[in-house]
Amino acid sequence: MLVAAGDRIFIYNAANGEVIDSKRAHKDVVYCLAYSKDGQRWASGGADNNVIVWSAEGVGLLKYAHNSKV
Repeated sequence: MLVAAGDRIFIYNAANGEVIDSKRAHKDVVYCLAYSKDGQRWASGGADNNVIVWSAEGVGLLKYAHNSKV
C-alpha cells in the first residue's frame, strides 16, 4: 500500500500495517500515486512538476519533467 504525506511516500505492508520503506524523491508535495495494472510498477506525481515511475520494490526507474504540477 502506498501513502503520500507531504513530499514523502510511505510503502506499507497491507497485511499488517508495517512501514516497509519511505521515499523522499520529490522536492515538493506529492499529489498522486498509482499502480500499473499488473502491479509491477507504480508512479508518483507532484507539485515539483515531475512524475517518477518506480519498480514494485520501490526503485526509481524513470523521471519525467512537466511544465506544470502533476
